[in-house]
Amino acid sequence: MKRNLFFLGIAIIIVIFTLLKMLVFSDNQEQKTAAVANPAILVECYIAKDTSVNYQLETVGTIRANEQVEIVGEINKKITAIYLKEGASVVKDQLLFKLDDADVNARINKLVVEEKLSAANESREKVLLDKGGISQERFDVVSNLRQTLQAEIEVLKVDLAKTEIRAPFAGRIGLRNVSEGTLVNPELVLANLVDVSRMKIDFSIPERYAQDLHVGSKISFHTDYLENEVSAVVEAIEPAVDIKTRTLLVRAVAANGDGKLVAGTSARVAMTLMEFDKSLFIPTSALIPSSRGYGVFVNRSGSAQPLMVKTGVRNRDYIQILDGLSPGDTIVMTNLLRIKKESPLKIIKIS
Repeated sequence: MKRNLFFLGIAIIIVIFTLLKMLVFSDNQEQKTAAVANPAILVECYIAKDTSVNYQLETVGTIRANEQVEIVGEINKKITAIYLKEGASVVKDQLLFKLDDADVNARINKLVVEEKLSAANESREKVLLDKGGISQERFDVVSNLRQTLQAEIEVLKVDLAKTEIRAPFAGRIGLRNVSEGTLVNPELVLANLVDVSRMKIDFSIPERYAQDLHVGSKISFHTDYLENEVSAVVEAIEPAVDIKTRTLLVRAVAANGDGKLVAGTSARVAMTLMEFDKSLFIPTSALIPSSRGYGVFVNRSGSAQPLMVKTGVRNRDYIQILDGLSPGDTIVMTNLLRIKKESPLKIIKIS
């Protein structure tokens, strides 16, 4: 009897062991099948951390001379002398061109003689007027003639001044377009005068940043012909937005004592609109838009977990997270379209 019980017990143990082995094998098979059916997704991740960030806006502007004018004549006269040197610096009121003034001087000289005779005649008539020898009306005619001659002389002096073409401000002369003997008229550009002691940088910003930039704000810009960055200060802002482009025109000024900046060239402008000290920023590529707002996937023990986030400002590469994430969270950045809730993840790169 005891022997039968012993063999029965051994049989029961063997059955139990066989069943357990079958269960374990079944579980392993199910896990293998599940792994094959739902393989881990290869992803790149970003570790969220507090960062000090300068929020910059970038745009393209145009460099302009501080002052620029086309030198033209006001009257039709021939050039008799040229006093400028191409490419040279000039001071304000420096004589640049002299026009023929012979006829104007001749008319002035003639009127001066007539004015002297008229003045002498007026003096004699005044003596007679005081003695009652002539009427006041006759004396007024003589006096008015003298005053008329004086006025005509002044008009001719204005014409005489127009025969001298002078620099309206200090600057640098460009290439002259005329020679001595050229007949000048108001439509003929004689030369260009440019003040390059400082340069204006004109650029536009989107209307949503209208309150972020002010007179006195500092900007920086690069050009294709200078290696180093150049600093400038905002000098003026248009009071109204351009309704066609929805942008606001801004003008900054940069020193140009060395004369390296060239008027008319383009500039890549960058300006810091806001500064954030220890704020949470993540790459914009990690954001997932939805009808409820923006979300991200975070890696939790090898599994993808979706989180809704509240965003702040953004630049070209990063966006500020105001709520929904904590420093140290592992944010999934790639293969976002393949990932669902609790999808298995395999991290291949962390930044």
